[in-house]
Amino acid sequence: MLIFALLFISVEFTLGKLKVIAPEELKQELSQNNGEITFSIANFGNVPWGRRLKGTLDISHPIEACSEINSTVKSHFVLIKRGNCSFVTKVRHAQNAGYQLAIIEDNKAEIIDNITMSDDGTGYGLQIPSIFISKSDGQILTKYLTIPKANLEVDQVQLIIKFDVRQQERVEALFALSIPSGETYKFIREFQPYYEKLKNEKFNFTILYPVYQIVSRPNKPIEYQNCISYGKYCSQDPDGSGIATGNMIVEETLRQLCIFSQSIDKWFDYMLSFRDNCTTAQEYETCSPKVQTEVGIDNQKVEKCIRDQQVTNHLTIKNEQKSYKVNNLLEEQLTLWNAAGVQQLPGIIINYQDYLGQITGLNVFLDICYSFQTPPEVCGKHVDGLILQTDSSTNLYLTIAIILVVMIIFFVLLFCVYTKLIRKEFKESSQSQVNEMVTQYIQFYESKDKKKQDAI
Repeated sequence: MLIFALLFISVEFTLGKLKVIAPEELKQELSQNNGEITFSIANFGNVPWGRRLKGTLDISHPIEACSEINSTVKSHFVLIKRGNCSFVTKVRHAQNAGYQLAIIEDNKAEIIDNITMSDDGTGYGLQIPSIFISKSDGQILTKYLTIPKANLEVDQVQLIIKFDVRQQERVEALFALSIPSGETYKFIREFQPYYEKLKNEKFNFTILYPVYQIVSRPNKPIEYQNCISYGKYCSQDPDGSGIATGNMIVEETLRQLCIFSQSIDKWFDYMLSFRDNCTTAQEYETCSPKVQTEVGIDNQKVEKCIRDQQVTNHLTIKNEQKSYKVNNLLEEQLTLWNAAGVQQLPGIIINYQDYLGQITGLNVFLDICYSFQTPPEVCGKHVDGLILQTDSSTNLYLTIAIILVVMIIFFVLLFCVYTKLIRKEFKESSQSQVNEMVTQYIQFYESKDKKKQDAI
């Protein structure tokens, strides 16, 4: 279903909104867009899909954040100018300084929809999200942030950002995968336990492999080393000058597609075992049947699936007849690849919206949960709404207040206990003295009576 739907629905990169909520002066300057700022999201960091962040804005010092920047005191978001170092470097410095969102301002006038803040290869550990805004919007924010202010507290720039997702009753996802890539299997391993949570819910996903073609309709029997069917279905060479070739990847793609069509649970088991046992493309053909047997897959059914999806076409060259196979599974992959417009591998599309940010099993699970119109129970406490940031100073004051209250309660209880003990001790002491006096009084009268009797 997703395959055909993608042909008619364009994939969106973000549905998010960044809005100035204070001060009024800045809102009016951005009033032509209702105070909203268009942005694109980086493809690294943890993006809080389906949620909102609210906080105050600071400006980075130094402005390009290519070295360590000022630590945050009360601000939650930081404005940084593009240039002189990678996006990942800038965002890492923002994270180290304690900010919870990095806003990168473009350094030239251009359409930001065409700009993707890409990972430079070192961004996996980044936890905060980051966004990219236009030079014109950035200049308006910079101008306001740098002018002298009479009251810094009142005149702070307050923003709210929404990382909206497209919500549906049934969530449809597409996972674009690369057979030779370790990152693909890392994601599959992480996502498998979350799939177990979701598989009985209104959730469906399909898989996509990067297949391309040199010729759409072969007319010459040319054997391309990275293709099958005379250049109709091809894949990238997995090891460059090595002995492996792209046609080995295409053949393994067919096996994985057939396994997926028969059992998604078995596909997960197969993929993880395949990664551990079939390490080079040249051994895929002999290694794959062994792995299938190991995880309980009938290899004969897989081969039959491949045959059933093939149609033989013929071409005649100089009275010599040649044939090639047209495979329906690979035809669907070609169509889907062209429609999806995947920008990275592994790549994720959920409800026709391109997933951006750090691709982990948990992150994708959260995005799926937020993409339900009515999140299922398995999503549990993960689904929330507004994440209202609080100042660190406020937290400090709250902590001090709690400590003082606890100390006061402790001393009150201590005083009560001490008073009770003193009263008890006083009561026991008084009773002892009274008893002694009574005893002495009795002895006195008894002695007096005895003397009278002796005198008589």
